[in-house]
Amino acid sequence: MTLPVVGAVATAAPKTTGRQRLDGLDVLRGAAVAAVLLGHSWPGIFQGAGIVGVIVFFVLSGYLITGVLLSDIERHRKIRYGRFYAHRAFRLLPALISFLGVYAIAELTTDFLGDRSKGIIGYTLLAGLGYLKDLPLPFDVSMAIGPLWTLAVEEQFYLVWPALLLFALRRNVQARLIGWSAALVFSLMTVSVVLMLTLAPHLHSLVYALPTTWGLGLILGSGLRLFRLHLSSWISSPRHRRLAMACSAVVLAGLTFFPKANESPVFFFVGGPLAMVGAGVLVVLAASRTRLMPGWTRAFQVLGTISYAAYLWNYPVILWLNGGSTADLPPLVAVTAILLTLMLAGISWHTVERLGRIARQRFDNHHSFEGPVMEVKAQGRLTGASSASQPSRTGQAPFG
Repeated sequence: MTLPVVGAVATAAPKTTGRQRLDGLDVLRGAAVAAVLLGHSWPGIFQGAGIVGVIVFFVLSGYLITGVLLSDIERHRKIRYGRFYAHRAFRLLPALISFLGVYAIAELTTDFLGDRSKGIIGYTLLAGLGYLKDLPLPFDVSMAIGPLWTLAVEEQFYLVWPALLLFALRRNVQARLIGWSAALVFSLMTVSVVLMLTLAPHLHSLVYALPTTWGLGLILGSGLRLFRLHLSSWISSPRHRRLAMACSAVVLAGLTFFPKANESPVFFFVGGPLAMVGAGVLVVLAASRTRLMPGWTRAFQVLGTISYAAYLWNYPVILWLNGGSTADLPPLVAVTAILLTLMLAGISWHTVERLGRIARQRFDNHHSFEGPVMEVKAQGRLTGASSASQPSRTGQAPFG
């Protein structure tokens, strides 16, 4: 089903058969989480690596989740909100709950990070499970869940984005939705940064984690998915694709060394947008690739598959191995932390995350959820769609 609207608009997800994962996107996930691991292990050297990896995840998330929503509209002429949020829960909560459970048990029994003595374990669980880590909170939480601010930004975005997307599709104002959303987020980021610089320069870490600071990446990814056909035509030739990939990779690699990226307004306004554009180019290239990725990328594909749990576990593992410090790790400790992170991520993928995948499949098999919906009627018409349509190959969860 193609939405019969006028103007620049992408079609809904095409019918495809075959593999439901795109190897190129897994490689991109793997590279993104590898950058995060480097940034966590050697923050003095790779000062921008962590946020560059996170920006790639944001752009990829916006692209994929918007694709999921468009696929639902294509097949059912509506967004099934209950199914959408249930799928998010099945994908994210098993690994998150197990991670927070291990953290709570470890701190209650050993108090290694001092969280039991500070009385903040309960607050930490509340902030983690409630996806609140990106917001100013009236209580302290553990450093162990520091990276969870990125997950909070994503989930808060997806509380509002489905309804906004439906509104835009019904009125054929997709371009306006992207433009106005980007302008709003950029304006709010500007205000927060100016206030920080003027009133409280020491609060740079607070501004860094706000949903408005990097929300532009999610919006960009969503726009790329809406207008992917037009964008793909710009880099359709092999020569242009290779050039675009090389330039984007160089930009992202260079930004991993950006000094004090997490507190620099220059990175907020220049480095961040550059990283988003580079990530966007790579996402479009990876999503439009039809051939298998070369064998040398296999390690990144595997890492991309377990990237979600690797992201959850890496920071607390480093804190536990490094005496609660976030300073650069000695080489042996850094390698040990990375290997232990990958081991825990692999265990998570094959145990609790596998249970989540099974539960999601059973949910789909046994429930025909028809919760609150809004039908899309572009110019008063909507063509029919077969419920047997194959899902888009890009309809994957952001973390694989």
